[in-house]
Amino acid sequence: MSAERADKAANHSVARTLATVVGAPLAAFAVGAAVMAFLPMSGPWAFALGFHAVLPVWVGLACALPLARSGRVAWGVCLAVMVPVALALAVRGAR
Repeated sequence: MSAERADKAANHSVARTLATVVGAPLAAFAVGAAVMAFLPMSGPWAFALGFHAVLPVWVGLACALPLARSGRVAWGVCLAVMVPVALALAVRGAR
């Protein structure tokens, strides 16, 4: 295997792109749901703030994830955002 091919295989560009296209919106929607669930207000204000929190997180991740060193790092960033939020939402829902 040539050095260039090995470098490209280690780069995981397809995984990085998938993390940007699939992982970024999932993480952003999870953050929006958490904002909506943990706000002290309820009803339309909580929904509006949670809904509007999605876009900046999505855009930020969509800009940052393609710059990640590899696909594993990009997916790691998505998981680092989603897992704590999902756990917090699960604990809140269990109460």
